Amino acid sequence: MTAAFEGNGTDVAAVAFLPRADAPSLGAIIAAPREGGLDFFDPDGMRRGEMAGPRLTGLATAPGFQLRGESLPLVFGAAADGSGLRGYAVLLDDYEAFDLPLAQANSEDGIAGVCRFAEGIGYVDLVVLHTGASAEIWRISDSGDEAMSVVSTDRFPLPAPARACGVLNGDIFTLSPASGIARLDRSGLVSAELNMAAADLTVGEFNGTPLVIATDGNSAELEAFSAVDLMPAAEITVVDGLSTPGIGQAGAIAATDQSYGFTAYSQGMLAIFDRSDERVKVISREAFARAYFTTE
Repeated sequence: MTAAFEGNGTDVAAVAFLPRADAPSLGAIIAAPREGGLDFFDPDGMRRGEMAGPRLTGLATAPGFQLRGESLPLVFGAAADGSGLRGYAVLLDDYEAFDLPLAQANSEDGIAGVCRFAEGIGYVDLVVLHTGASAEIWRISDSGDEAMSVVSTDRFPLPAPARACGVLNGDIFTLSPASGIARLDRSGLVSAELNMAAADLTVGEFNGTPLVIATDGNSAELEAFSAVDLMPAAEITVVDGLSTPGIGQAGAIAATDQSYGFTAYSQGMLAIFDRSDERVKVISREAFARAYFTTE
C-alpha cells in the first residue's frame, strides 16, 4: 500500500482519475460518495474540494477535453435518481467543478452506468449502460451551442444488464450483478464471459499484459484476469505499507497509466475504495505490476 486518503465516513460508489499532462503532481483523484456529489483529492490524499449533486453510480473522465478552445477536463456520471447522464467541467487549479449542460441527458431505457470509450480533439465517446440488457455509445462534443452536443453513434445488446464497464484496445468489458464479466465489441459481439460476483472492475495493460482487475466488495483480494479470454491470472492481497494500512474490503476501483508525478506515481496508479475503513487507497502502478508478475 502506498497511501490512504482522508475519509469522510461514507461509502463510495466509484473512483476515477483526472491527470494533468502539464503538471502531473497536481492531477486529481475523484470519488463519488453514495450520499451524492463528488469529492476531489490531490495525489497526497488531501481532500481539496467537493461538489454537491445526485448520487452517481459510475464515473467517466475526459482529462484532455478542449472546450471553446481551452483545456477543460470533464467528468461524467450516471445518476442513481433516474435523471440520466450528468456532466461536470473541472477547474483543476482550484479543484472546483460546475454543471455541464448536455443537449441530451437520458435514454428511454434509463442509464445505469457509464465509462469512457475514446477521447479526441473536441469530443469524448462514452459507453452508456442502460438499465436493461443494452448499451449505447454517445459522442459528446462542443458544437458551439449553449449545451454540449450528444449524439448516439452505436447501440448494441448486452448478455445481461450491466452496471459498470471499462474499455481496453477498443473492447468493452461489462460487469453485471446477474452474470459477471463479459468482453464484447461495439456491435455487441461477445468474445469471452466470466461468471462471478463482483463489485467493480478496471482494465489496463501492465508491462504489456492486458488485464481485468475485479473486486467483490467484501474481501481484501484483487482478482486479476486475462483481458483476452477472462481466464484467472492472479489473486493479489494489498498489505500494509509504511505507516499505511492495507485493504480490508476492496470496493470501487480504477487504474490509470498517466503520470501523477513523484517517483512512485510516474507510471500511474490504482485507486481502491476500502469499505472496511471507508477510505480511498492508492497503489503505485509500478508496484502493482511488480507484485502481479511475482504472483503469476
